[in-house]
Amino acid sequence: MKNIHQPIKDIMSYYAQKLSNQKVLNILQKDSIESEDEAKDILLFLDSMCTEIAQDAQNNVVVLRQPIKTSDAEKICDVIEDYIEEIGYES
Repeated sequence: MKNIHQPIKDIMSYYAQKLSNQKVLNILQKDSIESEDEAKDILLFLDSMCTEIAQDAQNNVVVLRQPIKTSDAEKICDVIEDYIEEIGYES
């Protein structure tokens, strides 16, 4: 995950903390996905994160000093799903 832009990882970390998802926090902390199970954990998290971002966007929640938008979730999902595919774990 070293090639993924830091703001994406920061938003993921924010929502992993908000959703108390320790598995995702651990993956983000070590900055890599090392198994199919970890890839699945991230993909499941993305669904939860997108739902949460949609709610936060409606409520004008500020994340990392900017209002969060559903387009942010879409970008994050695209980047992370492409990354998971590139490292050999099909979604």
